[in-house]
Amino acid sequence: MDVKTSLPIKLLPYLISSTLIVGCLAVAKLIMNWLQGSFPAPLLGMLILLTLLLTKTVKEHHIAPSAKPLLNFMPLFFIPAGVGFIEHLELIKQQWQFLTATLILVPLTSLLLIAFVIGLFKGRAEHG
Repeated sequence: MDVKTSLPIKLLPYLISSTLIVGCLAVAKLIMNWLQGSFPAPLLGMLILLTLLLTKTVKEHHIAPSAKPLLNFMPLFFIPAGVGFIEHLELIKQQWQFLTATLILVPLTSLLLIAFVIGLFKGRAEHG
């Protein structure tokens, strides 16, 4: 196999996984544009992708080629947030009780909701 034919074959998994990820985002953006809603389209796109993964419509190995490199560079996406945190220390000092409650309650609620949904899907898979 020469280089000209092997390169497209090597790139095909990346193209498929990128298309799945960007496709979920595009569908989410279309839905939010159609509904004129204020829910963040990237978050809706992640929920769509999660639903596709949980229902086994999309397998993990289909999105892994593009998702793994993104996850490796994920810490770089948090640098601007860290700078913003330092710039607003005075506001954080004023609202620390509310922020603390929010930082505990929101992740805990999300964790419980995700565990419940995954439990439902696992229960269906085991019993049906």
